[in-house]
Amino acid sequence: MYRRSTALLIPYFRSSFLRRSSTVQTPKTEKLKISLLNDDTLIETESLPTSAIRTKSSDRGGRETRNSLPPSLQYVRDVMDKYTGHVVLTQIGSFYELYFEHATIYAPILNITLTSKSIVSGKVPFAGFPLNQLNRHLKVLVKQYGYSVAVCDQFKHETLVDNDKNKFMRRVTRIVTPGTFIDEAFENFQENQYLLTVHFSENCMKRAADLNIPVGLSWCDISTGEIFVQQVYLKDLVSSITRIRPMEVLLDEEIMPVEITNGEWYKELTELKKYFIKYQKMPSKHRPIQSFFKLFSNAEGDIGRSLGNFTQKEIAALRNLLLYIEEHLPDINTNLELPQKQLITDIMQIDSRTSTALELHSTMRKHHKKGSLLSTIRRTVTTSGTRLLTQWLSAPSMDINEIKNRQSLVLLFKDNFDYTESLIRYLKETADMSRIIQRFSFGRGDPLELIQIAKSLRKCKEISEYLQTNVHPSTKKTEKLIKNITKQLNFEDPIVEKVISSLNEESLIKQWSEKYERDDEEKFDASEENQERKSLVMIMKPSASQKLKEYYKSYNILIKEKESLLQWYKDWFLERFKLKNVSLKQKNSGEFCIHLSGSIANVVEFDKYIEQQKDSSQAHSGFHVLQKSRQTRWIIHDKWETLSREIEVVGALIKNEEERLINQFQKDFISLSPMIRSLSQTLDYMDVLTSFAKLAIEQRLVLPKVTQGTELNIKGGRHLVVEASISQKSLESFTPNDCQINSGELWVITGPNMGGKSTFLRQNAIIVILAQIGSFVPCESAVIGLVDKIFSRVGSADDLYNEMSTFMVEMIETSYILKGATNRSMAILDEIGRGTSRSEGVAIAYATLKYLTTNNACRALFATHFGTELASTINSTSNEEFINNISFFKTGIIGDNSNFYYDHKLKPGICSKSDAIKVAKLAGFPEEALEIASTLLEEI
Repeated sequence: MYRRSTALLIPYFRSSFLRRSSTVQTPKTEKLKISLLNDDTLIETESLPTSAIRTKSSDRGGRETRNSLPPSLQYVRDVMDKYTGHVVLTQIGSFYELYFEHATIYAPILNITLTSKSIVSGKVPFAGFPLNQLNRHLKVLVKQYGYSVAVCDQFKHETLVDNDKNKFMRRVTRIVTPGTFIDEAFENFQENQYLLTVHFSENCMKRAADLNIPVGLSWCDISTGEIFVQQVYLKDLVSSITRIRPMEVLLDEEIMPVEITNGEWYKELTELKKYFIKYQKMPSKHRPIQSFFKLFSNAEGDIGRSLGNFTQKEIAALRNLLLYIEEHLPDINTNLELPQKQLITDIMQIDSRTSTALELHSTMRKHHKKGSLLSTIRRTVTTSGTRLLTQWLSAPSMDINEIKNRQSLVLLFKDNFDYTESLIRYLKETADMSRIIQRFSFGRGDPLELIQIAKSLRKCKEISEYLQTNVHPSTKKTEKLIKNITKQLNFEDPIVEKVISSLNEESLIKQWSEKYERDDEEKFDASEENQERKSLVMIMKPSASQKLKEYYKSYNILIKEKESLLQWYKDWFLERFKLKNVSLKQKNSGEFCIHLSGSIANVVEFDKYIEQQKDSSQAHSGFHVLQKSRQTRWIIHDKWETLSREIEVVGALIKNEEERLINQFQKDFISLSPMIRSLSQTLDYMDVLTSFAKLAIEQRLVLPKVTQGTELNIKGGRHLVVEASISQKSLESFTPNDCQINSGELWVITGPNMGGKSTFLRQNAIIVILAQIGSFVPCESAVIGLVDKIFSRVGSADDLYNEMSTFMVEMIETSYILKGATNRSMAILDEIGRGTSRSEGVAIAYATLKYLTTNNACRALFATHFGTELASTINSTSNEEFINNISFFKTGIIGDNSNFYYDHKLKPGICSKSDAIKVAKLAGFPEEALEIASTLLEEI
């Protein structure tokens, strides 16, 4: 059952499949309703001012006051009052805990036990979970419900007094939202987790929306350090947000009263409802951008130079983004890259409707990744390469030189696939270096990742050498490109070999495997009897430092002494008392003990001996029985206790030295962040282009000719996704079709239902996108003039949330095309005007195609069932140029009513009937119903 709570500004969510909704920090005087969840019942209490909210409880007898709360709970109360609108998780010892109304509200959501703690004034609701479960519960709160979470961590004061009541302090270390959920970002390797700010001109919403006003954008993936800025026009804003695909969108709280997501100011901004929207108080204009330079990894001079090319809107958006990061991650070194400026003119615009209709990243109906264009073309072998491919698919290039560079390398890799396969094997052995560097910056990296990044950097050099030795381009252009890549990948720094030679990889892998085995609670026995003292895990090789070498020398001597002592114990206990087993262990309580086991008679004999020898001064005296069972004894002996403490001290020294070395290695890599990120980006580039070569071979793709013109000439085009689906389900083959249109020309496609009209429209748009990301394309040949925008009006459904019918959605989508398409654009439209009466539908369809050809002058494909009516209307006009720009093509059905099949081949002409009754027969209509329909159709 879906249950909703409105307490403490919990966001109101429209439906579970939307990414997130907006959450707003509201003044404390606002009236709120606290919703208490009790099993499946939603109980709403009386409205109370936020400043007065306290959890009610029948056994408390009143509200707690400041003086009645212990210091730890008073701190929690103060944080909750300060961070209104956030769920507050406070570390108390080895648990994160919820108190007061937060415990009451969120414990059921997290499926944790709600209980209470007794204080002077009564009982306080309380719930908690272990520290290692934080990420799992953050996923529920942030990803599933979209709440903001303030995490308060516990720190130990540097004090020499062990019984100091205030030896622990707590502070908010981060505020977790969808865009700052770094834990999730480090797990979701194949997608970027972008946080986006949108900056509008001051007071622009006090007047009618101007489609040409500039809007500033800045977005960042904190898990990789990538950060971008861009200035767009309002008319291109939604397309840009669709391309970025942010996890969270930040807006200025001053525009909150406008409620832009309702579309009253600008209709297209209703698309923002798909995203998690957060309103924030923006920084003062007087705060200089230089005050945020500490968030970057580069010198201030480098950042200052990069900012010199930014517009005021871009700098404003960047400032807003950096403030949000600074406030939400106060304890984390973000180590951001230099901001990169993107130009709207360098990127093809694809709006959200087109992205959905073409199923670029997920399927339209079930929103699955499998069956999308991305899943069909993906042959990348690294997670970071997959992220780059995703970015390219969202934003195909408009830079013809860059497109041709990519094509040249893909052709080289395709024609020489033997060494391309070797390159792919090299790439498989590289790690996600950008994210590892960020983990080091955040203090979250582990020693195994040090080896991963060192080996990846070594692999970069190997790839560079391999390219120089084995790859011999046939053209000067390709030779230059390869030389640039080899130069970029040639990494030389002693840190690589130092790390590899210092860390004990075998031990680390074993430790990593054991950790995951221990996570299975059923396999882990935590009983004291099985807690044998474990030997020190060697993370670093003794040769890593002089100190470590000396510590390990001492440690090995002590271990030999331990082995000798154990043998002495075994000789004495086993021979003297005939016991079965003797082992040296450490109990969970910390004592170092000798564990004995044997028959009851032998154990009893040992007890008698111990009693007799209490005052003896012999070496085997001084045994003290700590714990007994029928057949076992836990005993303490001075020699083992002393030796164990010495081993423990040396072990601690080794651990401290290893930790120092690991921290130093991480700092060394962090200092090389710009260079490592550049290397990583080059590897990603290679990964995507070699994957295109592999795709071209597997799917019979050809090299398209991309020009500065406006033509679209595709011979034998195919739909990659549909073709893949057909090959998996049957022995049938996909029917290819040609498409030849230019600027201002439009093809009207008619044919029966299921005749392939929509597939033809989509396949041509997909071919254009593939060509402009540098991939080969599915056809016999293709000449493609650069496309600046792709629009689609293919398939619709009611938008119930916005109270819009299917026809209204259709009209809004069509209006966007008519307002936004240029002579460089491409538009695909399906069934315009079908959602109303026939005569009015024909009028709408005719007006749309005429406006597209005469006003927009774009390349357009127009599928319709109004072919005859449109042809008659067009031919009745006296505009010869308009008539010549429209071409009619059709698909059909071959055969009679009892035996027929679809002919998906396009031919010149107009299909006069839709063969709906044949489709009904295929769908399983009863014979009687089919006869009724056939009779009526003949009469009509």
